[in-house]
Amino acid sequence: MSLAVFRHFCVNKGWCVSLKKRISLGLALSLMALSAAVTFALTLAFSRAVFNHEIAEVERLGDKFNRLNELDQTVHREFYTDDIPEDDVTDMMLAGYVAGLGDQYSVYRSDRELSEYQDNNAGVYTGIGITVRKNEDGTVEIIGVTDGGSAQKAGIAEGDILIAVEGIDASAHYEEAIEAVAGDVDTSVMLRIRRAETGAEEDISVKRAQIDQITVTSEMLEGHIGYIRISKFRSVTVGQFESARQELLKQGAEGFIFDVRDNGGGLLNALEKMVDPILPEGELAFAYDRNGNATTILKSDKKEQIMPYVILVNGNSASAAELFACVMRDYAGAKLVGEQTFGKGIMQTTFELTNGGVTLTTATYATGKTPCYHGVGLEPDVISEAKEQAETDTQLADAQSVIREMIAAQPAE
Repeated sequence: MSLAVFRHFCVNKGWCVSLKKRISLGLALSLMALSAAVTFALTLAFSRAVFNHEIAEVERLGDKFNRLNELDQTVHREFYTDDIPEDDVTDMMLAGYVAGLGDQYSVYRSDRELSEYQDNNAGVYTGIGITVRKNEDGTVEIIGVTDGGSAQKAGIAEGDILIAVEGIDASAHYEEAIEAVAGDVDTSVMLRIRRAETGAEEDISVKRAQIDQITVTSEMLEGHIGYIRISKFRSVTVGQFESARQELLKQGAEGFIFDVRDNGGGLLNALEKMVDPILPEGELAFAYDRNGNATTILKSDKKEQIMPYVILVNGNSASAAELFACVMRDYAGAKLVGEQTFGKGIMQTTFELTNGGVTLTTATYATGKTPCYHGVGLEPDVISEAKEQAETDTQLADAQSVIREMIAAQPAE
Protein backbone atom coordinates (compact mmCIF):
# COMPACT_ATOMS: atom_id res chain seq x y z
CA MET A 1 0.00 0.00 0.00
CA SER A 2 1.38 3.40 -1.00
CA LEU A 3 1.80 6.21 1.50
CA ALA A 4 -0.88 8.25 -0.25
CA VAL A 5 -3.37 5.44 -0.11
CA PHE A 6 -2.57 4.79 3.58
CA ARG A 7 -3.00 8.45 4.42
CA HIS A 8 -6.28 8.57 2.53
CA PHE A 9 -7.51 5.48 4.47
CA CYS A 10 -6.65 6.96 7.87
CA VAL A 11 -8.30 10.24 7.11
CA ASN A 12 -11.48 8.54 5.94
CA LYS A 13 -11.49 6.08 8.90
CA GLY A 14 -11.15 8.87 11.43
CA TRP A 15 -13.91 10.77 9.75
CA CYS A 16 -16.20 7.74 10.10
CA VAL A 17 -15.50 7.39 13.83
CA SER A 18 -16.13 11.07 14.39
CA LEU A 19 -19.39 10.88 12.44
CA LYS A 20 -20.56 7.90 14.52
CA LYS A 21 -19.82 9.78 17.72
CA ARG A 22 -21.81 12.79 16.54
CA ILE A 23 -24.82 10.57 15.61
CA SER A 24 -24.76 8.74 18.97
CA LEU A 25 -24.72 11.97 20.94
CA GLY A 26 -27.59 13.41 18.96
CA LEU A 27 -29.63 10.27 19.39
CA ALA A 28 -28.97 10.29 23.13
CA LEU A 29 -30.10 13.90 23.41
CA SER A 30 -33.23 13.10 21.43
CA LEU A 31 -34.04 10.14 23.69
CA MET A 32 -33.51 12.29 26.77
CA ALA A 33 -35.86 14.91 25.42
CA LEU A 34 -38.43 12.28 24.50
CA SER A 35 -38.13 10.68 27.95
CA ALA A 36 -38.62 14.04 29.64
CA ALA A 37 -41.64 14.74 27.49
CA VAL A 38 -43.18 11.34 28.27
CA THR A 39 -42.46 11.76 31.99
CA PHE A 40 -44.02 15.21 31.95
CA ALA A 41 -47.08 13.92 30.11
CA LEU A 42 -47.51 10.99 32.51
CA THR A 43 -47.00 13.22 35.54
CA LEU A 44 -49.52 15.69 34.16
CA ALA A 45 -52.02 12.92 33.46
CA PHE A 46 -51.53 11.42 36.94
CA SER A 47 -51.82 14.82 38.60
CA ARG A 48 -54.93 15.56 36.60
CA ALA A 49 -56.44 12.19 37.63
CA VAL A 50 -55.59 12.85 41.28
CA PHE A 51 -56.97 16.36 41.01
CA ASN A 52 -60.17 15.14 39.37
CA HIS A 53 -60.54 12.46 42.07
CA GLU A 54 -60.07 15.05 44.81
CA ILE A 55 -62.62 17.33 43.17
CA ALA A 56 -65.07 14.43 42.95
CA GLU A 57 -64.49 13.67 46.65
CA VAL A 58 -65.06 17.29 47.60
CA GLU A 59 -68.28 17.34 45.59
CA ARG A 60 -69.43 14.04 47.16
CA LEU A 61 -68.73 15.21 50.69
CA GLY A 62 -70.12 18.64 49.92
CA ASP A 63 -73.41 17.12 48.82
CA LYS A 64 -73.64 15.12 52.05
CA PHE A 65 -72.83 18.16 54.15
CA ASN A 66 -75.37 20.34 52.37
CA ARG A 67 -78.13 17.78 52.86
CA LEU A 68 -77.20 17.27 56.50
CA ASN A 69 -76.92 21.01 57.11
CA GLU A 70 -80.36 21.58 55.57
CA LEU A 71 -81.86 18.92 57.83
CA ASP A 72 -80.04 20.25 60.90
CA GLN A 73 -81.26 23.82 60.30
CA THR A 74 -84.82 22.63 59.76
CA VAL A 75 -84.78 20.65 63.01
CA HIS A 76 -83.33 23.53 65.02
CA ARG A 77 -85.84 25.92 63.49
CA GLU A 78 -88.98 23.82 63.59
CA PHE A 79 -88.63 21.18 66.32
CA TYR A 80 -91.10 21.80 69.13
CA THR A 81 -88.39 22.23 71.79
CA ASP A 82 -84.92 23.73 71.98
CA ASP A 83 -83.79 20.84 74.14
CA ILE A 84 -82.06 18.80 71.41
CA PRO A 85 -79.69 16.05 72.64
CA GLU A 86 -76.84 16.85 70.27
CA ASP A 87 -74.58 13.94 71.29
CA ASP A 88 -77.40 11.43 70.88
CA VAL A 89 -78.34 12.94 67.53
CA THR A 90 -74.74 12.67 66.31
CA ASP A 91 -74.41 9.06 67.47
CA MET A 92 -77.67 8.09 65.78
CA MET A 93 -76.64 9.93 62.61
CA LEU A 94 -73.37 7.98 62.44
CA ALA A 95 -75.18 4.74 63.26
CA GLY A 96 -77.60 5.48 60.43
CA TYR A 97 -74.70 6.06 58.01
CA VAL A 98 -73.29 2.60 58.69
CA ALA A 99 -76.75 1.02 58.70
CA GLY A 100 -77.19 2.45 55.20
CA LEU A 101 -74.49 0.06 53.97
CA GLY A 102 -77.10 -2.68 54.21
CA ASP A 103 -74.71 -5.04 56.03
CA GLN A 104 -76.15 -6.48 59.23
CA TYR A 105 -72.68 -7.10 60.65
CA SER A 106 -71.38 -3.55 60.20
CA VAL A 107 -72.26 -1.19 63.03
CA TYR A 108 -71.26 2.17 64.53
CA ARG A 109 -70.69 2.22 68.29
CA SER A 110 -70.68 5.18 70.66
CA ASP A 111 -67.91 5.45 73.27
CA ARG A 112 -69.99 3.56 75.82
CA GLU A 113 -71.09 0.92 73.32
CA LEU A 114 -67.51 0.43 72.12
CA SER A 115 -66.28 -0.09 75.67
CA GLU A 116 -69.04 -2.62 76.35
CA TYR A 117 -68.29 -4.37 73.06
CA GLN A 118 -64.59 -4.66 73.90
CA ASP A 119 -65.38 -6.02 77.36
CA ASN A 120 -67.77 -8.54 75.82
CA ASN A 121 -65.10 -9.71 73.37
CA ALA A 122 -62.69 -10.10 76.25
CA GLY A 123 -65.32 -12.16 78.07
CA VAL A 124 -65.37 -10.02 81.18
CA TYR A 125 -68.01 -7.83 82.75
CA THR A 126 -68.57 -5.83 85.89
CA GLY A 127 -71.32 -7.20 88.08
CA ILE A 128 -72.17 -9.19 91.17
CA GLY A 129 -72.50 -12.64 89.63
CA ILE A 130 -76.21 -13.36 89.38
CA THR A 131 -78.56 -14.36 86.57
CA VAL A 132 -82.21 -13.40 86.92
CA ARG A 133 -85.50 -14.18 85.22
CA LYS A 134 -88.79 -12.31 85.34
CA ASN A 135 -91.55 -14.84 85.97
CA GLU A 136 -95.12 -14.67 84.67
CA ASP A 137 -96.32 -13.51 88.08
CA GLY A 138 -93.97 -10.51 87.90
CA THR A 139 -91.44 -11.73 90.46
CA VAL A 140 -87.75 -11.51 89.55
CA GLU A 141 -86.13 -14.80 90.45
CA ILE A 142 -82.40 -15.39 90.82
CA ILE A 143 -81.80 -18.49 88.69
CA GLY A 144 -77.99 -18.50 88.67
CA VAL A 145 -75.22 -17.51 91.08
CA THR A 146 -71.60 -17.45 89.89
CA ASP A 147 -69.26 -19.63 91.91
CA GLY A 148 -66.92 -17.44 93.95
CA GLY A 149 -68.75 -14.28 92.88
CA SER A 150 -69.74 -11.37 95.07
CA ALA A 151 -73.38 -12.47 95.35
CA GLN A 152 -72.43 -15.95 96.49
CA LYS A 153 -70.03 -14.51 99.06
CA ALA A 154 -72.86 -12.30 100.33
CA GLY A 155 -75.04 -15.38 100.86
CA ILE A 156 -77.41 -14.96 97.91
CA ALA A 157 -78.65 -18.28 96.50
CA GLU A 158 -80.55 -19.61 93.49
CA GLY A 159 -84.30 -19.35 94.02
CA ASP A 160 -84.10 -16.14 96.04
CA ILE A 161 -86.36 -13.33 94.79
CA LEU A 162 -84.90 -9.96 93.86
CA ILE A 163 -87.32 -7.37 95.23
CA ALA A 164 -85.40 -4.13 94.64
CA VAL A 165 -82.07 -2.67 93.52
CA GLU A 166 -81.03 0.62 95.12
CA GLY A 167 -84.69 1.12 96.09
CA ILE A 168 -85.95 0.51 92.53
CA ASP A 169 -88.81 -2.01 92.47
CA ALA A 170 -87.50 -4.90 90.36
CA SER A 171 -90.98 -6.16 89.48
CA ALA A 172 -92.49 -2.81 88.47
CA HIS A 173 -89.34 -1.35 86.87
CA TYR A 174 -87.44 -4.42 85.74
CA GLU A 175 -85.10 -2.88 83.15
CA GLU A 176 -84.22 0.10 85.33
CA ALA A 177 -83.51 -2.14 88.32
CA ILE A 178 -81.26 -4.46 86.33
CA GLU A 179 -79.33 -1.50 84.91
CA ALA A 180 -78.78 -0.25 88.47
CA VAL A 181 -76.81 -3.42 89.25
CA ALA A 182 -74.06 -2.22 86.89
CA GLY A 183 -71.38 0.14 88.13
CA ASP A 184 -67.67 0.53 88.75
CA VAL A 185 -65.50 -2.23 90.16
CA ASP A 186 -65.20 -2.22 93.98
CA THR A 187 -68.33 -0.10 94.46
CA SER A 188 -71.36 -1.56 96.25
CA VAL A 189 -75.00 -1.97 95.30
CA MET A 190 -77.87 -2.47 97.74
CA LEU A 191 -80.28 -5.33 97.02
CA ARG A 192 -83.48 -6.29 98.77
CA ILE A 193 -83.89 -10.07 98.68
CA ARG A 194 -86.67 -12.46 99.72
CA ARG A 195 -85.21 -15.77 100.77
CA ALA A 196 -86.48 -18.85 98.98
CA GLU A 197 -86.24 -21.05 102.04
CA THR A 198 -87.80 -18.81 104.71
CA GLY A 199 -89.63 -16.06 102.80
CA ALA A 200 -87.83 -13.50 104.96
CA GLU A 201 -86.82 -10.22 103.35
CA GLU A 202 -83.48 -8.57 103.94
CA ASP A 203 -81.25 -5.83 102.54
CA ILE A 204 -77.84 -6.98 101.36
CA SER A 205 -74.95 -4.81 100.19
CA VAL A 206 -72.96 -6.53 97.44
CA LYS A 207 -69.64 -5.34 96.04
CA ARG A 208 -69.32 -5.12 92.27
CA ALA A 209 -66.37 -6.96 90.73
CA GLN A 210 -64.91 -7.91 87.39
CA ILE A 211 -66.22 -11.33 86.42
CA ASP A 212 -65.03 -13.70 83.73
CA GLN A 213 -67.76 -15.20 81.59
CA ILE A 214 -67.90 -18.98 81.73
CA THR A 215 -67.63 -19.93 78.05
CA VAL A 216 -66.37 -23.52 78.44
CA THR A 217 -67.82 -26.48 80.34
CA SER A 218 -66.50 -30.03 80.29
CA GLU A 219 -66.93 -33.56 81.59
CA MET A 220 -65.62 -37.08 81.02
CA LEU A 221 -68.16 -39.28 79.27
CA GLU A 222 -68.31 -43.05 79.36
CA GLY A 223 -65.64 -44.75 77.32
CA HIS A 224 -62.89 -42.21 78.08
CA ILE A 225 -64.51 -39.62 75.81
CA GLY A 226 -63.68 -36.02 76.73
CA TYR A 227 -66.60 -33.65 76.20
CA ILE A 228 -66.03 -29.88 75.96
CA ARG A 229 -68.80 -27.42 75.21
CA ILE A 230 -67.74 -23.99 73.87
CA SER A 231 -70.50 -21.38 74.03
CA LYS A 232 -68.48 -18.41 72.69
CA PHE A 233 -65.01 -17.54 71.46
CA ARG A 234 -63.75 -14.83 73.82
CA SER A 235 -60.34 -13.92 75.20
CA VAL A 236 -61.13 -15.82 78.40
CA THR A 237 -62.16 -18.88 76.38
CA VAL A 238 -58.54 -19.71 75.50
CA GLY A 239 -57.48 -20.48 79.07
CA GLN A 240 -60.77 -22.14 79.97
CA PHE A 241 -60.59 -24.43 76.93
CA GLU A 242 -56.98 -25.45 77.45
CA SER A 243 -57.50 -26.10 81.16
CA ALA A 244 -60.50 -28.31 80.41
CA ARG A 245 -58.62 -30.17 77.65
CA GLN A 246 -55.55 -30.83 79.79
CA GLU A 247 -57.65 -31.98 82.74
CA LEU A 248 -59.53 -34.49 80.57
CA LEU A 249 -56.26 -35.74 79.07
CA LYS A 250 -54.98 -36.34 82.60
CA GLN A 251 -58.13 -38.34 83.29
CA GLY A 252 -57.35 -40.56 80.30
CA ALA A 253 -59.39 -39.09 77.46
CA GLU A 254 -58.87 -41.12 74.28
CA GLY A 255 -60.88 -38.80 72.06
CA PHE A 256 -62.78 -35.51 72.25
CA ILE A 257 -66.21 -34.20 71.37
CA PHE A 258 -66.15 -30.43 70.96
CA ASP A 259 -69.67 -29.00 71.08
CA VAL A 260 -70.19 -25.67 69.28
CA ARG A 261 -73.95 -25.92 68.82
CA ASP A 262 -75.62 -22.50 69.23
CA ASN A 263 -72.18 -20.87 69.26
CA GLY A 264 -72.41 -17.65 67.24
CA GLY A 265 -68.64 -17.17 67.02
CA GLY A 266 -66.34 -14.51 68.43
CA LEU A 267 -62.66 -13.66 68.23
CA LEU A 268 -60.44 -15.24 65.58
CA ASN A 269 -57.29 -14.68 67.65
CA ALA A 270 -58.89 -16.67 70.48
CA LEU A 271 -59.74 -19.44 68.02
CA GLU A 272 -56.15 -19.49 66.72
CA LYS A 273 -54.70 -19.92 70.22
CA MET A 274 -57.17 -22.71 70.98
CA VAL A 275 -56.40 -24.85 67.91
CA ASP A 276 -52.65 -24.18 67.84
CA PRO A 277 -51.76 -27.02 70.30
CA ILE A 278 -54.01 -29.44 68.43
CA LEU A 279 -53.35 -28.86 64.72
CA PRO A 280 -50.20 -29.47 62.61
CA GLU A 281 -47.73 -26.78 61.62
CA GLY A 282 -48.67 -24.42 58.82
CA GLU A 283 -50.92 -21.61 57.61
CA LEU A 284 -54.45 -22.88 58.06
CA ALA A 285 -56.92 -20.15 57.08
CA PHE A 286 -56.91 -16.94 55.09
CA ALA A 287 -58.90 -13.72 54.78
CA TYR A 288 -59.53 -12.21 51.34
CA ASP A 289 -60.14 -8.47 51.02
CA ARG A 290 -62.20 -6.78 48.31
CA ASN A 291 -59.18 -6.80 45.97
CA GLY A 292 -58.62 -10.52 46.44
CA ASN A 293 -55.49 -10.06 48.56
CA ALA A 294 -54.97 -12.89 51.06
CA THR A 295 -53.88 -12.52 54.67
CA THR A 296 -53.18 -15.46 56.99
CA ILE A 297 -55.61 -15.44 59.93
CA LEU A 298 -54.90 -18.87 61.45
CA LYS A 299 -51.56 -20.64 61.73
CA SER A 300 -50.13 -23.34 63.94
CA ASP A 301 -46.70 -24.40 65.17
CA LYS A 302 -45.14 -27.88 65.13
CA LYS A 303 -46.85 -29.05 68.33
CA GLU A 304 -50.04 -31.03 67.66
CA GLN A 305 -52.35 -33.51 69.44
CA ILE A 306 -53.25 -36.38 67.12
CA MET A 307 -56.33 -38.26 68.31
CA PRO A 308 -59.99 -38.76 67.33
CA TYR A 309 -62.17 -35.63 67.31
CA VAL A 310 -65.86 -35.02 66.71
CA ILE A 311 -67.39 -31.56 66.38
CA LEU A 312 -71.08 -31.12 67.25
CA VAL A 313 -72.71 -28.41 65.09
CA ASN A 314 -76.16 -27.05 64.26
CA GLY A 315 -77.82 -24.23 62.36
CA ASN A 316 -76.74 -21.69 64.97
CA SER A 317 -73.05 -22.60 64.74
CA ALA A 318 -71.66 -19.54 62.97
CA SER A 319 -68.57 -17.49 62.19
CA ALA A 320 -65.62 -18.53 64.38
CA ALA A 321 -67.52 -21.65 65.47
CA GLU A 322 -67.83 -22.74 61.84
CA LEU A 323 -64.19 -21.95 61.15
CA PHE A 324 -63.24 -24.00 64.22
CA ALA A 325 -65.23 -26.95 62.88
CA CYS A 326 -63.80 -26.48 59.39
CA VAL A 327 -60.10 -26.38 60.35
CA MET A 328 -60.57 -29.29 62.74
CA ARG A 329 -62.05 -31.36 59.91
CA ASP A 330 -59.49 -30.20 57.33
CA TYR A 331 -56.35 -30.57 59.42
CA ALA A 332 -57.17 -32.95 62.31
CA GLY A 333 -59.50 -35.38 60.57
CA ALA A 334 -62.43 -34.42 62.83
CA LYS A 335 -65.92 -35.64 61.97
CA LEU A 336 -68.77 -33.13 61.99
CA VAL A 337 -71.99 -34.41 63.54
CA GLY A 338 -75.32 -32.58 63.68
CA GLU A 339 -77.01 -30.16 61.28
CA GLN A 340 -75.95 -27.78 58.50
CA THR A 341 -74.18 -24.78 59.99
CA PHE A 342 -75.28 -21.16 59.65
CA GLY A 343 -72.96 -20.10 56.82
CA LYS A 344 -71.12 -16.95 57.98
CA GLY A 345 -67.78 -16.87 56.21
CA ILE A 346 -67.07 -13.14 56.48
CA MET A 347 -65.01 -11.34 59.08
CA GLN A 348 -65.43 -8.00 60.81
CA THR A 349 -62.78 -5.54 61.95
CA THR A 350 -63.36 -2.84 64.56
CA PHE A 351 -61.75 0.57 64.06
CA GLU A 352 -61.57 3.10 66.87
CA LEU A 353 -62.60 6.63 65.89
CA THR A 354 -61.98 9.93 67.64
CA ASN A 355 -65.26 9.28 69.42
CA GLY A 356 -66.59 5.73 69.46
CA GLY A 357 -65.75 3.22 66.77
CA VAL A 358 -67.05 1.30 63.81
CA THR A 359 -67.17 -2.42 63.10
CA LEU A 360 -67.06 -3.18 59.37
CA THR A 361 -67.17 -6.35 57.35
CA THR A 362 -63.72 -6.33 55.74
CA ALA A 363 -63.12 -9.76 54.19
CA THR A 364 -64.32 -13.24 53.39
CA TYR A 365 -62.36 -16.21 54.69
CA ALA A 366 -61.60 -19.82 53.89
CA THR A 367 -59.21 -22.54 54.98
CA GLY A 368 -56.38 -23.78 52.82
CA LYS A 369 -58.54 -26.77 51.87
CA THR A 370 -62.16 -25.60 52.00
CA PRO A 371 -63.40 -22.62 49.96
CA CYS A 372 -65.47 -19.84 51.50
CA TYR A 373 -68.77 -21.24 52.78
CA HIS A 374 -70.51 -17.90 53.35
CA GLY A 375 -74.24 -18.22 52.72
CA VAL A 376 -73.85 -21.99 52.38
CA GLY A 377 -72.58 -23.39 55.68
CA LEU A 378 -70.82 -26.66 56.40
CA GLU A 379 -72.51 -30.00 55.80
CA PRO A 380 -71.90 -32.49 58.62
CA ASP A 381 -70.28 -35.85 57.92
CA VAL A 382 -73.07 -37.44 59.96
CA ILE A 383 -76.50 -35.78 59.85
CA SER A 384 -78.20 -35.80 63.25
CA GLU A 385 -81.34 -33.74 63.78
CA ALA A 386 -82.27 -32.46 67.22
CA LYS A 387 -85.34 -34.08 68.74
CA GLU A 388 -86.96 -31.51 71.01
CA GLN A 389 -89.25 -33.98 72.76
CA ALA A 390 -86.49 -36.48 73.47
CA GLU A 391 -85.53 -37.00 77.10
CA THR A 392 -81.84 -37.24 76.18
CA ASP A 393 -79.54 -35.32 73.87
CA THR A 394 -79.83 -37.49 70.76
CA GLN A 395 -77.23 -35.48 68.83
CA LEU A 396 -74.68 -35.98 71.60
CA ALA A 397 -75.52 -39.68 71.61
CA ASP A 398 -74.85 -39.83 67.86
CA ALA A 399 -71.55 -37.99 68.37
CA GLN A 400 -70.55 -40.54 71.01
CA SER A 401 -71.30 -43.40 68.62
CA VAL A 402 -69.12 -41.80 65.93
CA ILE A 403 -66.16 -41.14 68.19
CA ARG A 404 -66.31 -44.63 69.71
CA GLU A 405 -65.90 -46.02 66.19
CA MET A 406 -63.00 -43.64 65.56
CA ILE A 407 -61.29 -44.67 68.81
CA ALA A 408 -61.77 -48.35 68.01
CA ALA A 409 -60.22 -47.82 64.59
CA GLN A 410 -57.01 -46.40 66.08
CA PRO A 411 -53.95 -48.63 65.60
CA ALA A 412 -52.81 -50.42 68.74
CA GLU A 413 -49.71 -48.94 70.34
